[in-house]
This record gives sequence, structure tokens and C-alpha cells, in this order.
Amino acid sequence: MDTLAVCSAVRESLLIICTAYTPKTTRFSSAAMTLSASDGFLKTLEVRRKMLDWVTAIIISLPWAALVGFLMYVVKNPEKVEKWSSLINRAFSFASLRIEKRSVAQDIQSDINSFVRKMNPKGKNSAIPYGVKIHWIGDTTREAFIRNGKVVVRMQKHNNQARNFLYATMEWVKKGLIPESRHLLDKRVLKALDFALISKVLTEKKRHDSKQLFIDEVYGTEAKTGSLVERYSKAFGRLDGMGLFMGVVLPEYSELGKNAGCTLSSGKVGLETLGFAEMLEKFSKRTHGEEIDSTYCAESIKCAIMLIARSEKYTERGLAPYLTYINKRCEEGARSLYLCGIGETNIQIVRKIRDAYEKSKKIRFVSETTEPIRGKTSIVIHLESQGQVSI
Repeated sequence: MDTLAVCSAVRESLLIICTAYTPKTTRFSSAAMTLSASDGFLKTLEVRRKMLDWVTAIIISLPWAALVGFLMYVVKNPEKVEKWSSLINRAFSFASLRIEKRSVAQDIQSDINSFVRKMNPKGKNSAIPYGVKIHWIGDTTREAFIRNGKVVVRMQKHNNQARNFLYATMEWVKKGLIPESRHLLDKRVLKALDFALISKVLTEKKRHDSKQLFIDEVYGTEAKTGSLVERYSKAFGRLDGMGLFMGVVLPEYSELGKNAGCTLSSGKVGLETLGFAEMLEKFSKRTHGEEIDSTYCAESIKCAIMLIARSEKYTERGLAPYLTYINKRCEEGARSLYLCGIGETNIQIVRKIRDAYEKSKKIRFVSETTEPIRGKTSIVIHLESQGQVSI
């Protein structure tokens, strides 16, 4: 029996039930019912018929509504569908090597792509703009390239899935992290950024075995004790614990591709990236209440960071000290202004500072980044100045 026949049968059954349970005092009787009573009964019956038509329409549309809903979910959450597909393929991986390889690839892709989606929900973050696609090859040489908005990683499949995930993550980071600016950064700063992001992905995706491999085989050998790579990697890790790695560090380094113009090699810009990393390292070591200069203004990097950490300052003096600080930084040449805070109270203060400049013609809102940090929420609001600012 097709859907229309079922709906018709249901409709007729409901009509019979509605009629059968009409109160006896309102049933039609030619001998006793007046004209007005008859009209009332007919109106009641017509209302019931309309209700039945509505129910029928819903029954007919349910399969299509479910299909449309499912398709919308697939479009909005492709990485989750990829994870389901991976689990299904894993269940049948015993059937062939091809199915097993597909399952392993989809497992890696779903985790990395969901990380990208979380950190770049609107697709406007130039620091990590690409997802990943895994292609298995027989050669032991790994390579990666960008195609159709994905970093395509070509690599050999290992029996150890922890190693597969680590190698895929490393190749994705080397090609997909700040792609427009990588050639401008000092190599030590760039390696520290790569290591910090790799560690963040492995930690957030709970790939503990992959992280142990990373520490033992990669980080332990390339980040020598006391080296700049080790120092900056640790500094970026501390800043990530403050919600500033994704909200400040990566966006500012990513902007170099735009701010440095057509420069083809690091040179002076590379020295700036070192100087900025030095400032960030000092800032990452600050203690509660300690005042540290968080401004770095050079030719290409012109940045100021304001961390809202003591709400009592706002309670006592309002927005005035924050606005004074921002205006002074703008006078000194800061172009990027990052307003940061952790916890609901400090987040409200950050947003009030942003709103204070809403009508300013010399400062514009760029982005807002939020992340969960130690059971709380951190916020970074990025503003861009175009010179001396007045409210």
C-alpha cells in the first residue's frame, strides 16, 4: 500500500471516529433539530474536516521533512557524517583492505576537519582555512598540497593508527597553518607555531598515544632544551591556556601575508616575527596583577594586547582607564588591538569596551573568538585602528 492510500485510510478512520463521538445532543435529527442547531453542527463538522486535512498533509510531508532535515544536517556537519561513515567502514574492515583504509582515512579526516570547523566556524579565519583529505600511497615519502579547499595529504598507511594520525596532522599543519604568511616567518618561530598547533589538536581530540609519539620522536629531537623553538613552543602553549593562541598569536602572524605586501622572503619581517615572539613569551609568564608591556610596533607587526583580569578595576573606575590605554596604544602606532578576558564578568567588560568604539570612524571590529578554558569561557575581540582614535 503506498503513502497516499495509507493517508486516505487514516483520514477516513479519523472522520468516522469524530462523527461517532459527536455528543448525542448535537447529532442530526430532522424531527427535533432547529435550523440554527443544524448550522452549528455543519460548522463543527467542517472544522473537523479541515483538521483532518491538516493531519493528512502532515502525514504525507513527514518522510520529505525527515529527508530535508537529514540533508541539512549533513551539509552543516560533514565531519560528523564522516565519523559515522568511518565507524560503519570499520565494522566491515575485515572484508577488504580497501574498506579498512577508507575507515582509517575517514577517522583522521573527521577529527581534523571538526577541529577546523570549531576554530573557524564562519570560514573567515585565514590562520587555519583548510580541512584535510587523506590519500594512501605505497611510497614512504609524505607530501601535501592544497586542492579544492582541502590540504590533500599523500602518505603510506601504517598499522599503528596513532602514527597515521600524527603524520597526517603534521603534514596538514605544515601546509595549512597561516598559508599566506609561512614564508615570512623566522624558521624557529614557524616551527614553534607548528608544534603548538599539533599539540593542541592531539590534546583536544584525545589522541594521547599520538601525542606521546610526537613528544618522543619529533618534539624531543627538534626542540632542544633552551632553544628558541622550545621556548616559544612553551610560550605559545601557555598563551593557549589563556585563550590567546587562536585569538591573538595566529591571527597576528597570519596578517603578515597582507601587511608585508609582495615580500618573498623573511629578512626584516622575519626579525619582526622574532621580536613579537619575545614579547609574547614575556607576556605568557606574567603573574596575576603584574604589569607587562604587551605592545609590539614595528613595520609590519603593530599589535597591542589588553587583558581584562581584574573586574574590580571596572567597578571602581568604569571604562575610562581601558579607553585611555587603547587610545594611547593607537597614538603609538598599534594597528591590531586585542581585548581579552576570561569568565562571564570580564567578558561583559570586554564587550562594553568594544561597544564604546562602535561609532568611531577610525576603529573597526574585525572578529570575536571564544574558547572554553578551565571550565570557563575566554574571549578575544580583535579591533583594527586606522590612526589616532577618539570616541
